[in-house]
Amino acid sequence: MSTVHHVYAGAVRSTEGGRGGVFRQAVGSQRWEVLDNGLPDGADVHAITVHPEETDTVFVATTKGGYRSTNRGDEWERLALPDQGVDVWSITIHPTDRQTIYAGYGPTGVFRSDDGGDHWKKLPDPALPDRVHMTFPCRVMRLDIDPGQPDDVYACIEANGAMRSRDRGESWEDCTTDLRSRACSTATRWPAARRRRAPCSSPTAWACSAATTAAAIGRMSRSAASRR
Repeated sequence: MSTVHHVYAGAVRSTEGGRGGVFRQAVGSQRWEVLDNGLPDGADVHAITVHPEETDTVFVATTKGGYRSTNRGDEWERLALPDQGVDVWSITIHPTDRQTIYAGYGPTGVFRSDDGGDHWKKLPDPALPDRVHMTFPCRVMRLDIDPGQPDDVYACIEANGAMRSRDRGESWEDCTTDLRSRACSTATRWPAARRRRAPCSSPTAWACSAATTAAAIGRMSRSAASRR
């Protein structure tokens, strides 16, 4: 394992002609390296996840699928997702079972691997209500797992709230309603222009800025239930 520490950056193509992709910089260096060996041309990067224990292993979520490197980005291999080329937006490694990995994509859905990323399963359709209508599908922007309840998975949906699973993604439930009152207290601190875009009465993605918020609320809810 390398003793050099790196910083990774993902980018999307700019209208001025800038390239998207993955970039790496050694700590203390001023030079960014382009890491495109094995990535398809034109792949914009939404998320980068470094394995917390095997730090040579890096996952990236892109507009053209998910990819993994076992040598810090020198080479990439396409993840064997059930739907190849799907627009992947988030990849999360389980905090206590490192073999379990989740990948969120759009339209709203989640894949799961039980063997460290070698094989993947498409999890059931969450069947969330359509709260918004856009020119593009909602995507699973963030995923989080409660380390105290390892089967509990939370997901933040772009412009459509949040969802959770109590059985490792085998079934999902909408948890946006429970977030609305908590989201209002956050929204009132935002600039007025942003509040007008997302009023508290509308349970959109503004109701859950990150899946970690949902996970924290899940833990609080269980604590409250245990006291009753």
